[in-house]
Amino acid sequence: METVTYLAVAAVGLLFGSFTNVIIARIPHGESVVTPSSHCPRCGHRLGVLDLVPVLSWLFLKGKCRYCQEAISIRYPAVELLTAALFMGVFLRWGISAYTLAGWALTVILVSSAFIDLDEGIIPDVITIPGVVLGLVVSFVTIGFFPALWGALAFGGVLFLVAVISKGGMGGGDIKLAAVIGAFTGLPGAAVTLLLSSFMGAVFGITLMLMGRAGRKTPVKFGPFLAVAAYTAYLFSNEIVAWYLGMW
Repeated sequence: METVTYLAVAAVGLLFGSFTNVIIARIPHGESVVTPSSHCPRCGHRLGVLDLVPVLSWLFLKGKCRYCQEAISIRYPAVELLTAALFMGVFLRWGISAYTLAGWALTVILVSSAFIDLDEGIIPDVITIPGVVLGLVVSFVTIGFFPALWGALAFGGVLFLVAVISKGGMGGGDIKLAAVIGAFTGLPGAAVTLLLSSFMGAVFGITLMLMGRAGRKTPVKFGPFLAVAAYTAYLFSNEIVAWYLGMW
């Protein structure tokens, strides 16, 4: 029975990973994720069911469009596998519960935001604003509405202050994504996310400077660090906070 459950979770993760690819490809260009139906970006041919099986279609077609032989980026199956793995991580942590469903929704938001930020340098409002609303709604069956509200306001507010003080050093998309994270995780999760993402961003920036690939004023895309830190916080914020407090 456990094997069947794990396979079902993996299948759901792969399907949502495929949907996440659609978000990443279309949202930055103002396109609908519903219409038109999936098609090859080069030849425009509508893709059939057999062309859209997560991971397997890419492998079977050897990474090429069935109709025009245009190469299909390996990132498509990579995002599907990543999303499936993250879905599995949430399920292993929270089991069959509202926390798992909320965590899966947050995972889609984080993965799509991270890749769009890497590609375009933006995190679209059409992802973050509904994400805040969704986080507040699901909080009624997870952490509670007011913890979610304070988390969203506090984390978004902190990054807003950073943006003001640094005179644009933090983008508006990062601020709104922080509010999403706070709504899903509450204050403890927001605090853990802030510390982890800041640490990762600092290490990455310093590494680039030591390699001579960036200067002190070179902008760093912060969305991916927020995404990694938020996923970690959603699963382990209580343990991380307890460990930290136990050090004192």
